[in-house]
Amino acid sequence: MQPRTPVDQATMPILIEPQRRLEGSAVALCSWATEHRQELDAWLNRFGAVLLRGFCIGSPGEFHDVVTAIRPQLLSYVGGDSPRTALGERIYTSTEFPPDMEIGLHNELSYTRSWPERVFFCCLAAAESGGETHIADSRKVFAQMDPAVRHRFSDKGVIYRQHLRDGNGESGPGKSWQETFETTDPAEAERICSDQHMDSQWTNRGLRTSLRNPGVLSHPVTAQTCWFNQADMWHASFDSVKAQESAGAAEDPVEEMLGSHACYGDGSEIPMADLEAVRSACRKSEVLFPWRAGDMLILDNVLAMHGRKPFTGERRVLVAMA
Repeated sequence: MQPRTPVDQATMPILIEPQRRLEGSAVALCSWATEHRQELDAWLNRFGAVLLRGFCIGSPGEFHDVVTAIRPQLLSYVGGDSPRTALGERIYTSTEFPPDMEIGLHNELSYTRSWPERVFFCCLAAAESGGETHIADSRKVFAQMDPAVRHRFSDKGVIYRQHLRDGNGESGPGKSWQETFETTDPAEAERICSDQHMDSQWTNRGLRTSLRNPGVLSHPVTAQTCWFNQADMWHASFDSVKAQESAGAAEDPVEEMLGSHACYGDGSEIPMADLEAVRSACRKSEVLFPWRAGDMLILDNVLAMHGRKPFTGERRVLVAMA
């Protein structure tokens, strides 16, 4: 199996396909992945994304088997903000945001202190149209960024703030604190927040949290500087869904209103011009490839950002993290 790049003039993802038909099964891929973990890690540390195609992964169970052959210890999605369904053994649906909504490029769980090193996607059913999991090289996004904006994010970091509704009767946007932290025990939710170095405060509507995280990271292996935040997606101005969530909000969008917001790490608001600079750099760096049923995509979560394009028809993509 020799890797190659599937998208013209793109540096990621590299593509790995079986050389012979008999090798094209999930069982064969499990065996190959177990034997070639070091090569996979080397490719990911260099390219950031690997696409495994032609191995006929056809179920959550087969996806789990392949993923754990590569990384035996999977992570839960505790603290995550995307609506997902747990399918067992720490395999999840990738997202259940509406199909007409584009999910912007981001690094998984970069608004927490426990982001994964690896993110695995598997396509069980490709959309009729659209639905690509678009990706971008975080190093290129950083390089594309306006130098002044880049300096502000590097110097100040990002504060992520959210007001999570109470799932017991409080209606509103997004996930409840019970869904977010996968518990109904307030003390357990407080413990998770504390472990994440997250400030938390109970309100009459739910739970308000705040966390300061870096805006850029040095890759732990290569030491390359990478864009690493979700400020543009957490900001109350993000797309029509966020705009509806914060409609009518006071000057501080999450003091009373439910939803999320991001500001610079010194507490100052991020100017709209800075947010547009971020979105522009992401757009210039994005790579698209069409999903095929059975595909598996592996991302280094620091080197590679990902998102989802709008789609029509049935789309079934799973995710696991390690």
